[in-house]
Amino acid sequence: MSRVETGYPERQLDDAVEKLRTGQGASALVSAENGLQGWLERFEGHDPFTVDMARALSQHAEVLHRWGDPDLAVGAADLAIRTFLNRRDEINGTVDARSRYVPAFIKSGLIAADIHQRFGRSSIAADARGLVRDARPHMPSVSIEAPVPLLADMTLARALKQVAPEGDQRAGASSRKFANAVTAPATDCSLVTSSLRCRSDDAPVVAGMFAAAATATWESEPAASLRLGLEAHVLYAHQAERQLPELCRNMGEHGPSWARVLLACSQITARHGLRELTLDLSSWIASTVAALIPFAVTDLETRSVAHDCSSWRIKLMTAAGDRKGAADARKALRKLDAMP
Repeated sequence: MSRVETGYPERQLDDAVEKLRTGQGASALVSAENGLQGWLERFEGHDPFTVDMARALSQHAEVLHRWGDPDLAVGAADLAIRTFLNRRDEINGTVDARSRYVPAFIKSGLIAADIHQRFGRSSIAADARGLVRDARPHMPSVSIEAPVPLLADMTLARALKQVAPEGDQRAGASSRKFANAVTAPATDCSLVTSSLRCRSDDAPVVAGMFAAAATATWESEPAASLRLGLEAHVLYAHQAERQLPELCRNMGEHGPSWARVLLACSQITARHGLRELTLDLSSWIASTVAALIPFAVTDLETRSVAHDCSSWRIKLMTAAGDRKGAADARKALRKLDAMP
């Protein structure tokens, strides 16, 4: 069955919101990415701006507002608002339609107001607050979760600027060119998912560039590194989930970078007390290491990365009281140590 057939994107987005509420930020971002990309693919070549698409954009924005790039989050929220307003007669036509779509409209307005205000776009924020105020009487209890403080003001564009090399004009120019290629102004609403930053065939390479910057700066620039790392993870995981050939055929090439950036991200989140996100990242580390084991037999660098990841997981799982998780990590470590 195709991943974009009826029901799949909806389930992915519902799953993303559920993971958002349980603190599983890395998994929530991946589910939201897969869900909204599924919607976009479903309507490829046709007008996607239905009320259900607006609700999907709102759910996506809700996840990104807490864990993701604020520029992507507000782009999705603004598109949702515009679509809801264009379809207002359809929404107001029945009680069922109002109960389904008005909460999503309010959430989009709250997200847009918050992000635009934080990034100095006060006029746009005021317009969004006005829309929320008008809709509030219908659904007074609707709310959104606050963004994670470490990531709240860290867009990908800002992160790339913070980790750009200093003193080397050629490297600096190359970094700026790359940043311009993978980002866009939030008000353009041209980017609403990480996968839209580049062509699908280029995604593992772009993810690798994000990952390299993240792993090089995770101690000195934790917020920028975590933003870059999560963006890399989403791109890698989306490719793996869809079984896209560029990643699946070259896991030996791209997998170590993915594992390394997951390790860096989990070390950052552990230092900043983000326990649930740290454990979520640990589960991704486990699955990535499992995929790398066959390549570790002949590649010493891959073996070293897998060894570091497994050793870190033993510490995390032991501290969390997860005996099975710790035992699985020890088993992986023994398998690596037994390699010739």
